[in-house]
Amino acid sequence: MAKFRLQFTKYGDMKYVSHLDLIRLFTRIFHRADLPLCYSEGFNPHPKMSVLLPLSVGFESACEYIDVEFRDGVGMLDCMKKLKGQLPLGMEIPQITQLNETSKKAKAIRYASYEFRFPAPITQEQVDEFMALSSVEVIKKTKRSEGLADIRADIMDMYVTDDGVLRAVISAGSEANLKADLFVTALEKYIPDFCAGDYSVLRTGILDERGISMM
Repeated sequence: MAKFRLQFTKYGDMKYVSHLDLIRLFTRIFHRADLPLCYSEGFNPHPKMSVLLPLSVGFESACEYIDVEFRDGVGMLDCMKKLKGQLPLGMEIPQITQLNETSKKAKAIRYASYEFRFPAPITQEQVDEFMALSSVEVIKKTKRSEGLADIRADIMDMYVTDDGVLRAVISAGSEANLKADLFVTALEKYIPDFCAGDYSVLRTGILDERGISMM
């Protein structure tokens, strides 16, 4: 078997593709590219692939990852060549790497970086005041419960660029995971007179504990 990690993008209408539909889409892409997928055994075999830290519907991304297994004989250059021309509008594959025993596992994910664009301006002074808070409490929902949670420790860094884009690094992964929309809810709650409005989100990276990408 040959195991690869593919970095891919989600722009435009691709942001509306759900996680399950994304798996179906990649299955069709690999079939059209004549790349021999490996399948699980049993009565209901499924392709051996998994998306690292699936992104919420409605958000764009410059940096998503999918791990996939092919049967022997597939190389990285051959894989990249065959995938060209098979991708839908809004999806590109900037990088491919071959996985081995030393490759980072999904459980190594600790953070994700984002860019937020708001119709109303947000200033660096407002951001600095927010980051000085010792506690940021919001209603957090899980599959089993709903309650007040302090997410201040999940917000690592944020700043405003010269063109008014808010860049932030927040917790992600299996140990702690702060969703981008809940982060925006916290901004609206704790920054006086700030309203996010019809904002857009771009995920720019998925990072390990040292802030290094998962490739």
